[in-house]
Amino acid sequence: MKVKYFPCQPHCFAFGGFDLQMLNTLDAVIKAGVEASKLDIWSRDSDFDILHLWGVGPHNYHLIDWAKKAEKKIVATVLSPYHDTFKSKLGFYYRHFFPDYVGQLIHYYKIIDKIIVLNNLQLNVLNKYYRVPASKMEIIPNIVEDKYFEIPNFNFKMEYRIDNYVLCVGNICTRKNQYNLALACINLNANLVIIGNLLDGELTYGRQLETLIADNKNILWIRELPKASEELVAAYYNCSVYALPSNEETQPISALEAIAMRKPLVLIDREYAHQSFYQGAILSKSSSVKNIETALKRAMTMSVLQVINPEILNCKEKVVGEKYKMCYVKLLQKNL
Repeated sequence: MKVKYFPCQPHCFAFGGFDLQMLNTLDAVIKAGVEASKLDIWSRDSDFDILHLWGVGPHNYHLIDWAKKAEKKIVATVLSPYHDTFKSKLGFYYRHFFPDYVGQLIHYYKIIDKIIVLNNLQLNVLNKYYRVPASKMEIIPNIVEDKYFEIPNFNFKMEYRIDNYVLCVGNICTRKNQYNLALACINLNANLVIIGNLLDGELTYGRQLETLIADNKNILWIRELPKASEELVAAYYNCSVYALPSNEETQPISALEAIAMRKPLVLIDREYAHQSFYQGAILSKSSSVKNIETALKRAMTMSVLQVINPEILNCKEKVVGEKYKMCYVKLLQKNL
């Protein structure tokens, strides 16, 4: 059984959590015994059984067509908006009037052999809006690397001379709302550590955040730390609260990592925050500074170490790798 992975977009552009998950999953399935590798678009070698796409859209429709002509099985891991706001629903129905967009997406979802979603909420979205039958979908969550279930040796507090802080990890962008989080922490006189690169196209937002930080010494912005590094894991381990006041997410990995580290969690009260992994999180009523402040105040009264949510164990690398492996095996067994 040979599997080839193909990304949502070139990793030199807008590299984020979805891209990181593709690489983590590739490592996990290899460890599970699958002969998996990245698809080389320059190679003429077509000796593989399954094409695993990360994301489905106009950028890879031609690839799906050619894979089907070559009689390859196709698996796709997809993310879809939850359409949990009036604006999002309106956007979907507006696009529905243009059959080249929604119609094509529905068509290609029919062609794909197996679709992987992250949770029941995503399954319901694809079933309701894109007519994907539940029998075609499989739920496999994001991976949380094993280091987030362990105590790190690195002393983050001593290295960066900051203690009792709120942590936020992820690309800096308007959607993730780090600027309002920073304002909320300033108003509360709380320390804040932000870890993440500025996302492409967010230069103005990044400059606003830089200006704010320059005038407030209680905020530390670390541009990037290697994934699952001792330093990054220690940043989680030593924080008092993890906050992600994001306006839109699917299954934010950083929040899963915070759950694995048993940290109080603050999210925005949107659909993504209501999946079972985040049970017990403090939900801010909106992404406004005032509401984030209120949620942070509540979280700061909680124990620094929460009771672990046992469901997070389903995100361990070995478990996820085996689930993907079984998905591939079942798909090929249908041909026998």
